[in-house]
Amino acid sequence: MRLLSYYARIAGVCTLVLGVLTGCQSGSTPDVLASAKQESSGTVSGAPANIDAASAHVAFFIDRSTAGAAGDYRDGAALAVKELGAGKLSLTVEDVAAGSADAAGQVQKAAAGGVKFFIGSPSLAEAVATGAKGSPFVLLASEPVGDGVSIISDEIDGLIEVASYAAGAGRTQIMAVAARPLSDAQAQRLRDGIKKAGATLVDIVTDPGSTAGKKSLARLGDVQAVLLIGADAPKVIAPILRQGGALPADVPFLGTGTWPAESYAEPALEGSLLALVDQTALKRISTRFQEAYGRALSLEAAYAFDAVAVAAGIARAKGEQGLTPEALHATSGFAGATGVFRFDANGRAERRFAIYRLTRGKPSLLDAAPSVF
Repeated sequence: MRLLSYYARIAGVCTLVLGVLTGCQSGSTPDVLASAKQESSGTVSGAPANIDAASAHVAFFIDRSTAGAAGDYRDGAALAVKELGAGKLSLTVEDVAAGSADAAGQVQKAAAGGVKFFIGSPSLAEAVATGAKGSPFVLLASEPVGDGVSIISDEIDGLIEVASYAAGAGRTQIMAVAARPLSDAQAQRLRDGIKKAGATLVDIVTDPGSTAGKKSLARLGDVQAVLLIGADAPKVIAPILRQGGALPADVPFLGTGTWPAESYAEPALEGSLLALVDQTALKRISTRFQEAYGRALSLEAAYAFDAVAVAAGIARAKGEQGLTPEALHATSGFAGATGVFRFDANGRAERRFAIYRLTRGKPSLLDAAPSVF
């Protein structure tokens, strides 16, 4: 459990450090990255754009359907080459209509031209599997496809992390209440993650107003923490659960970066615990991105940075020949704009989050994001 093993982790195995993440953990309000707007600056042309020239070649395929985020993907990736490449990485960005025959041809051409590492949308998975068989592939997604690994962490990942922290503090009876539907796969991941943390997921309530939902909520007196799922949950569900003392004030809500920052001032959320991305890494890369491109770092740019950071870390440690699918699963992990992360056996990203407590409407740091696994 995280809280009990914090100091032991500091002496853990070394990571493949992909950049020098300097500075102390900030106690200021954490950054919540927004998704790139459709009018995002920058374009990606149909012709390859070589960002840098070096020995290990990386191809970043940007789906034309993500036009509004294209510039952010490109610039986040380019910044990672400059920050972390150490002269050992070259990046080619290509605009592609994913799922088309042309996409398969572009992937095959890139592989024949010496590209050893691919980044792109899940719709490119088949093209990479056939046209660049045996090449590592990082997906711009939260769900792995084929042999690719997914770079994006979703809400469930953060919920498992904050629940694990609560379990380490002795809050092992946890209920989840959602303001949105959960797929069967999401619900199972949540159950498995909380069980692994040594806690019990009492129930997952996705329709609090239904007869079944009300029956489940009657057990609130038995729980020690409540996960609030969905962006609307903090403002809509939290006050209702506190009404009439149904949920005592000393039983905290648990949340993630999905909660809107403007909801933090909701009185019912006082004392809540939040799992947020590593602020030390995020602030450093945010500053670099603002200086380089004159705009704020977006979620897309941060994940593009992280995808290239994986290739950079492997190339710096093992050279071009080290860019293999097996290298993606290094247990020591990688470090990027969103902190330390690694990929599990199924190809899903595991990230280390910082834990904050909401006090008078503002998040205060409880436990900095770990720097190792």
